[in-house]
Amino acid sequence: MLISISIFLLGLCVGSFLNVAIFRVHEGESVVLGRSKCQTCEDPISARDLVPVWSYLILKGRCRRCKSVLSWQYPAVEIVAGVLFLIAFQRDGWSLTFIRDAVFVSYLILIFVYDLRHMLIIDRFTIPAMIFAVIVNLWLGIIPAWSVLTGGLVLAAFFLIQFLISKGTWVGGGDIRMGSLMGFMLGLEQGLVALFIAYLLGAIVGVGLLLSGKANRKTPIPFGTFLATASVIVLFAGDPLVSWYLGFFQ
Repeated sequence: MLISISIFLLGLCVGSFLNVAIFRVHEGESVVLGRSKCQTCEDPISARDLVPVWSYLILKGRCRRCKSVLSWQYPAVEIVAGVLFLIAFQRDGWSLTFIRDAVFVSYLILIFVYDLRHMLIIDRFTIPAMIFAVIVNLWLGIIPAWSVLTGGLVLAAFFLIQFLISKGTWVGGGDIRMGSLMGFMLGLEQGLVALFIAYLLGAIVGVGLLLSGKANRKTPIPFGTFLATASVIVLFAGDPLVSWYLGFFQ
């Protein structure tokens, strides 16, 4: 129990760092240098107000100085990271696989939130994640090397074809690299399943927004959020989902 709590707290702390990265990368600031500050009054935040989740609750979601409303992103990202770290640990225990999955999850959270906020899948996140995924998966051998490399190429090609046909109106360059990342992370079979789930989730959400009047056919959708979500789902439930997916073709 104590170990599980420690892993959850570790996830909260990582989530806090992910928040810093998301905000600072967008502002063109250093992720590791400089103090955190309020996004409204730019007052430096003291250490007592940087405790993950707890500080947000104590401050009632407002800046201590200017009382402006703090973004929902702070506690949400921290809690999600904590929960996903705990899920990874429950499956992998103390192992290199746990470290791999924790890093994968961290990058996918970055991509999810950044695309949700800014409608962009940026190379600053995807390229380092791709390099890490290839190296660690080939090293650990959990996924066959051919599947890792082929997965990255096939999923990238899937988006590249759409990009060329539509001249960049359907998907962007970020989607191409995100597809490659999914293949390198998950391998060919699980990467294809993640792609299917992403489109399924996107269709469900898109139809829901249309029916509710909150969007129209021209409303842009941050598809990276669905790709990242589907990747997390398959990362932790890949084998049953592959069997389910292949069942459609039998």
